[in-house]
Amino acid sequence: MRAAVLEEPGKGLVVKNVPDPSAGPHDVLLRVRACGVCHTDLHLVDGLLKTAGHARFPLIPGHEIAGVVEEVGTEVSRLKPGDRVGVYWWLSCGRCPCCLAGEEEVCLRAMDDMRAVGLTRDGGYAEFVAVPADYVFPLPEKLNFAQAAPFYCAGLTAYGGFKNAGLRPAQRVAVLGVGGLGHLGLQIAKAMGAEVIALTSTEAKTELAQQLGADHVLQTGGKDLGARLADLGGADVVLSTTLDLQTVRNVMQGLAPMGTLVLTGMAAGRLPVDPRTFVLSQQRILGSYLGSRQDLQELLQIAVQHNVRPIVETYPLEEVDVVHRRLRENQVRFRAVLEPS
Repeated sequence: MRAAVLEEPGKGLVVKNVPDPSAGPHDVLLRVRACGVCHTDLHLVDGLLKTAGHARFPLIPGHEIAGVVEEVGTEVSRLKPGDRVGVYWWLSCGRCPCCLAGEEEVCLRAMDDMRAVGLTRDGGYAEFVAVPADYVFPLPEKLNFAQAAPFYCAGLTAYGGFKNAGLRPAQRVAVLGVGGLGHLGLQIAKAMGAEVIALTSTEAKTELAQQLGADHVLQTGGKDLGARLADLGGADVVLSTTLDLQTVRNVMQGLAPMGTLVLTGMAAGRLPVDPRTFVLSQQRILGSYLGSRQDLQELLQIAVQHNVRPIVETYPLEEVDVVHRRLRENQVRFRAVLEPS
């Protein structure tokens, strides 16, 4: 098969012929029809992902995978060849306290060992991939492969953040950043019944944000961002997808009483807070990472029922270096998807 192989972090990818993977007794072999490209993939390739110490190279990256079942292992009965499926890539153990509490996205073993498709075991930058069957789920017919792939990381991160914040219908949500993750967050929040405010640094995205479901759009420039958000009634939930901690700090002033700031961007640095404000207003700052397998299935149903769709650019596998360059230079329009087969 053809695959984009990372021989060593920081050395770039090589697209070449490699042996087809095989399905173990509890695995399925997928023909990869689409694989989303995420900044995490880029960090892995560039040697910036600290957890890559758990990986063994050469490695095939790619974790936002949608495709067709080609072969099933001898112990697999839930899936069959020809099924359209997607992959939950975070390989939780199912036995630690977090998993048993239904919070498998913070699985202690997965965090310690970095058990993840495309990060520590071969992923979807290839024509075929073998993955454990317990992490493979049917894909709704109304979603094509390229549309589906970004839901498995970007979409799930947004939805998981809203669920962790306890978002309820009719609450007010502000999505900070209308990019690859944020443009899905806007649509998902609207589908969940929220009043939605888009916070963007790009004036040109105003009309698009409204088309995606934003009831209001605010430009993020200036220290008065929180005050302008408060003028709209304040946000019960702020979903922050940015790495700009100064803007995050500015928006905190726009949290409503008992509001929750959800951080999904893993920015390095400090975020100063005034504890008095959070105590007196009973506000929260919440880190949120991905979501569970149950969350993923809920999200796909929401996407079908409410026509939530990512905006994608598609590329053949041979152009993976072009995709990564465009991602580094912030030229990708929301989400890039490779189509290996």
